[in-house]
Amino acid sequence: MIDTASNISLVIAARRDLLKVAQAHDPHLTPEGLRARQRAEVEAIRARLTAAMPAEPAATPDRQPVLDALAPSTADDIARVQHEQAKVSALLAAGRLLPEVIASASRDRLAAILDSAETSPEVLEARDPASVLDALHGMIWDRLVQVDDAAQAIAAAEDATLPARAWRSIIEGVVMTGEIPFEGRALLSEVDADALNLLDEGDWDAVPAGAPGNLVTSLVEGLDRATVDA
Repeated sequence: MIDTASNISLVIAARRDLLKVAQAHDPHLTPEGLRARQRAEVEAIRARLTAAMPAEPAATPDRQPVLDALAPSTADDIARVQHEQAKVSALLAAGRLLPEVIASASRDRLAAILDSAETSPEVLEARDPASVLDALHGMIWDRLVQVDDAAQAIAAAEDATLPARAWRSIIEGVVMTGEIPFEGRALLSEVDADALNLLDEGDWDAVPAGAPGNLVTSLVEGLDRATVDA
C-alpha cells in the first residue's frame, strides 16, 4: 500500500535538506573537509529515500495478444475488416480526422484501422512515421479499453501499478540527481493529480524560486563524479 502523504513529506524534506547541504559553508573546514561532510550528509539523505522506496510492482499482462486478436483470421473477418476500412475511408474523405474516428470506433472498426495503420496517409506522409504510428497505436488501445473486456482487464492491471511506478520514479530521480524527474511527475499526475499539486507546493517552499535552479543537481553530480574519479 502506497502512503502518499509520507512520500510527499519524504521527498520535500529530502529536497530541502539537499539544498541546505549544497548551500553549506564552514570556515573551520578545508574545502576537502567540507566536501567530505557534504558527501556523508547526501548519502544519509539518499539512504532515507531508498529505505522508503516502494517495491517493484509485479509485471502486467502483455497487450500484444489482445491486439493480435484483432487481426482477421477467417474469410468473414477479412470481409468485415474490408467493409469497415471502406467506411473509414469515406469518413476521412468527408473531412473527419482519424483521431476522431478512432475515438468513437467499434471493436471491428478498430481492427480495420489497426490493420491499415502502417500504410495510412497519416503515417506514410509524416516526417517521423514511427512516432505517428506509435501515436495511432496508442489511440487505438485507449479506445479498445472502452469496448473490449480483455483490453479493459489489462488496463486495470496497469493502472494498479501506477502509484508504485510513480513514486519509484520520483524517489529514484531525487536519489540519482537531487531533482524530481518529469517522468515521475507525469505518472503521479495520471494517478493522483491532487498529490502532485501538494508535492509541487511543498517543493516550491523547500527549494524556493530564488535558489539557484541547478544547485542541488550540481552538488549531487559533483559528489558522484568525485567518487568515481577517486
